[in-house]
Parts: sequence; C-alpha cells; structure tokens
Amino acid sequence: MDLSKNISLISVRSLFAMFMVTMPIIVPYWRSLGLSMHEILEIQAIFGLAVAVLEVPTGYIADLFGRKLSVVLGSFISGVGFTILLFADSYWSLVVFEVVLALACTLVSGAEDAILFESIPKGVSRKKVIGSFRSLGLIGEVLASLLAGILVVYSFQAVLWAQVVASWIPFFISLFLVEPPRAPVKRGSHISEIREVLAKIILREPLTRLVFINFVVAGLSSFCVVWLLQEFWRQSQVPVSYFGVMWAALMLVSVVMSRRAHSIEALIGAHRTLLLIALAPIAGYLLMAFAPPIVGIVAGGLFYVTRGLTYVIYQDAFNWRVPSQYRATANSFVSLFFRLGFVPIGPLLGSVVDHQGMQTGLAMLALGFSVTLVTILLPLVRRIDDLHVEYIPEAQAAEAQAAEA
Repeated sequence: MDLSKNISLISVRSLFAMFMVTMPIIVPYWRSLGLSMHEILEIQAIFGLAVAVLEVPTGYIADLFGRKLSVVLGSFISGVGFTILLFADSYWSLVVFEVVLALACTLVSGAEDAILFESIPKGVSRKKVIGSFRSLGLIGEVLASLLAGILVVYSFQAVLWAQVVASWIPFFISLFLVEPPRAPVKRGSHISEIREVLAKIILREPLTRLVFINFVVAGLSSFCVVWLLQEFWRQSQVPVSYFGVMWAALMLVSVVMSRRAHSIEALIGAHRTLLLIALAPIAGYLLMAFAPPIVGIVAGGLFYVTRGLTYVIYQDAFNWRVPSQYRATANSFVSLFFRLGFVPIGPLLGSVVDHQGMQTGLAMLALGFSVTLVTILLPLVRRIDDLHVEYIPEAQAAEAQAAEA
C-alpha cells in the first residue's frame, strides 16, 4: 500500500485548514459585537470544555472505525461551523459556533496526526516530515493573515465570507486520504480500552508521563497569549488594518522554527531546546507587561518561537513512545488536557484584564509558567538522554505486525 501520498495530502489539507482568515481580527470583531474580554475568553473556555468532553471519544472512534473517516467527517463539520459564524452576532450564537467547531477539531486532531505519523517511510526523519507539515499549516495562517489585512479595510463581513470558502476545501482534500494499516483495536469495552491508553501515558511510563505533561504545558504557554495579543495591540493604538500583516509576521516566526526545529535541536542540544521552549513565553509575557509598547509588540514573536518548536519536538517525542494502534486516542489525550488546562485560565484571565488591566494579566501568566518551568520541565531535562531509549516494546511489535499485514 502506497502511503506516501498521505503526507502530501495532509500537508496541503493542513495549509487550508489553518487558513484562518478570521483569526487576526477575531478579538476586535467580537469586541465590535459588544463582548468583553471576559466573555471572549469565556467562550474560548467553553470551546475548551467541549473539546475536553469530545476529544477522547472521537479519538477512540478514529482508532476503532478508521482515521480517514474521522478526518473526513471532522472536515465536513468544520465547514458547517464556519458557515454558522457568518451569521453569529451574539454571545450564545458564538457559543454554538464554538461547540460545533470543537466537534470538528476533535474528530480531526488525533486522527490526522496518527495518519501522518504512520505514513512516514522508515529511514525518513520524522522531525523533518512533521516540521514540514507543521510549517505548511503555518504558511496557510500567514497567507490568511495577509488576506485578512486587506479584506478588513472593506468590512468584517468580507473576512467572514473568505473564511467560509476556505473552510470547505479541507473536506474535499480529505476524501483522497489512504487509511494506513495498523494493529486492530478490539471491539470490547470502550472504557477499558481508553483506560488502557491513559494508563500507558500516565501510570506505567514515568518518562512518557513527563513528555506528555510538558507537551500540554508548552502548548498552553504560547496559547494563552493568542487571545491577548490583539487586545494588547488595540490598547497600544495599532490600527486594525495592520493586524493582518502583524499576525502574518508572527506566523512566519513559527514557520521558520518548525522547519528548523530538528536543526536547532542538533545545534544547541535537546536540553537547551526544551529550555528555550519554556523560557521564550515567560520572557514574552514579562516584556509585554513591563516594557514600552513597541518592545511588547515585538516580544510577541517569542511565543511563536515556542509554538513552532513545541509541535515538532514534543510531537515526535510523544508519538515515538505510543503504540501505533492507540496513537489517535493518545494524541487526543494531549488535546484533552490542553483544553482542560485553559478552561479555568481563560475566564479568570479575562476578568483580570477587564478589571485589573492588561499588565496584571500578563504578569500573572509569567509567574504561573515560571512555576511550571521549575516543577515539570527540569525533571524532564535531567532525563533527556533516555528520551528515545525506553521506547515502548509493544509499540514496536504492533508496528511490525501492521507492516507485515
């Protein structure tokens, strides 16, 4: 079975799936509808909670019934979701949009990662393939951001229509994916199978647990700022017509980091790469909070250094240690805990920004992620030399069985 085309198809699909024309102007747009920062971040927390509820069941469905089916269905629902956004103009209608989008995201996330990982030929660098895949998605964000900067000059509605058109393209691309062979999942107790995957990640392998936790926290450290940057720019008197170009510049930072992640790790070492992933967001929050606005705007790029590196470095380290037949479910657990982490942070952060100011909110984030640096990253750094040594034996056996089939 020729799986090589999956890599190209998923990469192109990722480019259009990440073609988020609305993203560079979403906060000022929602603010124009009368929403406060607390309401905006509360909506994102609801999205996170919906993802948390749906992530593992949809990941298991992908493992049980097929990753391609899951990606196709999720891509279709995503198109429906962004069509809803075109007409959403109130708090509750935006909540409906986010819940529909959450279902789409959960159906795609773990399944797409599993197809990609299992389609990489033996002898080919996984980090290079994952980095190229990730960078194409970010290139999609760059192009979408530039388009948003042009369209927002005319109206917010022009941006929304462009998003609707772009959101349907991944559905048609996903129809051509090929389902990779893998060891079958037994159709027994679904709960017991999910518990088995969680036990493999959390209980049985201490090093896998460290990778998993750091993967989740690293994602959170660069995600929290996404919903503050545009408000920071707005408060710094930056015209909204500039937001597209500025967002595109941030995406380019992630593109470079994703493409060069394997080279950076080889150059400075795994230890320093993990420290860079952790320290860049902390520095970014502090500079945005206490430096002059122009410095804070430039410092926003530090979060996208982490964003570009995290997906490649941690995605490879985590999937390397998970049996192939459970990878979609395992990757869904990453998204699950990531979203659960944002559920309490989002509304609290929004309230702080609304009532105490942007500076206090940024300082709070810097302090919180400084604590996680000490408590969860340093133990992983101390064991970094073992990262690929304790490869789960049953993962090797399962993948060998799938290859023979």
